Amino acid sequence: TAATSEARTISTFLPVSFTRGTLLGGLDAPTGGQAQSNPHPVLIRLSDNSVLPNRFRGEYRDCFVIAAGYGDISSERAYLRTENLSCVRADGAALEVRIQGSVYGEDGKVGMRGRPVPKQGQRPANAPLAGVVSGIGQGLAISATSYSTSALGTVATASGTDAFVAGLGTGVGKSLDRLAQYYIKLAENTFPVIEVDAGREIDVVITKGVRIDVPMAAAAVRTGRAGAPADRYQEVSDDGNY
Repeated sequence: TAATSEARTISTFLPVSFTRGTLLGGLDAPTGGQAQSNPHPVLIRLSDNSVLPNRFRGEYRDCFVIAAGYGDISSERAYLRTENLSCVRADGAALEVRIQGSVYGEDGKVGMRGRPVPKQGQRPANAPLAGVVSGIGQGLAISATSYSTSALGTVATASGTDAFVAGLGTGVGKSLDRLAQYYIKLAENTFPVIEVDAGREIDVVITKGVRIDVPMAAAAVRTGRAGAPADRYQEVSDDGNY
C-alpha cells in the first residue's frame, strides 16, 4: 500500500547495514557459567555514516550504540550483540530504538580478539593445601584415640592429654576440610575473562531492519520537497566516504 511504501524509506527505516564505530570503553568479557545469558554492556560511538544497500548512506555518524558482550575462551574472542541505538538530531529531536546486530573486529570476523586472563590465581592451590592440613588434624585425632573391641562393638576412648589432642585434631580437621570445600567451589565458579581495550575500531552490523520514528536522513530534515531521483540519490549517498 501507499502507507507502507512511505514508511519504508531510508528516512524512517534502517535496513540491514553496517557502520564503522569505536569502542568508548573497555570490556572484561566473562567466559563460562552464565556469561551468555548475563553479558556485560559496552558503549560504541559510530564514527561514520551507515552503509545501506544499493550504495545509499544513512546519517548516523556520532550516534551511540549500546552492545552487550561475553567471551569465548577457545577462540579468545569477545562477542558483542547490539541492543540500543541512540541519536540526537541537529534540531534537538532524540531517537532511541532497539536494534539487532553484531560487532565485527578489525580482522573482519564476528567478535573481537582479546587477551585471555585467568582469574583463579592462588585459589586452586589453596584447596589441596587446606586438604593436607585437614588430613594431619584427622591423623592427630586418630593417634590420640584408643580403640577396644568387644561383643558390643568397637569403643573409642581418650583420656587426659590424649583427649585434648584428639579434640584439637578433630576440630582442626573438620574446619580445614570445610575450608578446602570452599576453595574448590570458589575455583569452580571463577572463569577467565577476555580483555578488550577501549578505542578499538569495529564494524556494527545491523542484522534486522528497524523502524525509525525520528528521521535522521538529511533529506527528511531539511525540506519536504521530493526532488528528482538523481538529486535524492546524490544527497543521501554521495558524501565522499563510501
